[in-house]
Amino acid sequence: MPPPQKETNATELFTLLESISAFVEEKVQMYALGGTALTILGIKPSTLDIDINIDSPKQYNYICTIFERIGFKRIGTIRWLTQEGLAFDLFYGSNILGTALMPDCLKLSKFIKSFGNIGLYTLSPYDIIISKLARGDERDFNDIRNIMEKENINIQKLVERYQKTMEVSVVGQYKQKLLDLVEIKFWQWKKPTDSKLIEEIKKWPEH
Repeated sequence: MPPPQKETNATELFTLLESISAFVEEKVQMYALGGTALTILGIKPSTLDIDINIDSPKQYNYICTIFERIGFKRIGTIRWLTQEGLAFDLFYGSNILGTALMPDCLKLSKFIKSFGNIGLYTLSPYDIIISKLARGDERDFNDIRNIMEKENINIQKLVERYQKTMEVSVVGQYKQKLLDLVEIKFWQWKKPTDSKLIEEIKKWPEH
């Protein structure tokens, strides 16, 4: 029976990647997603799942062989469990946590540091917000609020990128989720609301 899953802080994640890097003989780019990215950026104290995107199917398959070699246990199609009970969820391409982000999402990511042949990046704050807004539960909105408190987010730029992303991604109630943010949540958080922008969003077509 596998050990119970536990949360991971940035220091523990860096230590784990350093240990994995000893087995990685090819250059690999890893892109932290969601709560993992927020943990690395110091916006959250820890993350339950280590969500990592790999740049290409080739690199993805290579990392899977490394995980098998060092004894990680595969659970389902994307999840790997370390001996310490840490859960890795591995993705590749621009489909991030179930949302098809813009093709340039990885190119716009922020470089954090290298661990041997592993280069660690985080998605941009805009794409983290968009991926969380696409899911849109209360935890996601709390994370979005924390991002906005720590990062200088241009709301017009966020809305434009969200709209372009929704043109290539299938997300239910995508317009209402954005309105929930810029109209309802902003009011609850005592953030300025832009009535002109809200009216423009309301005119967007439904999928």
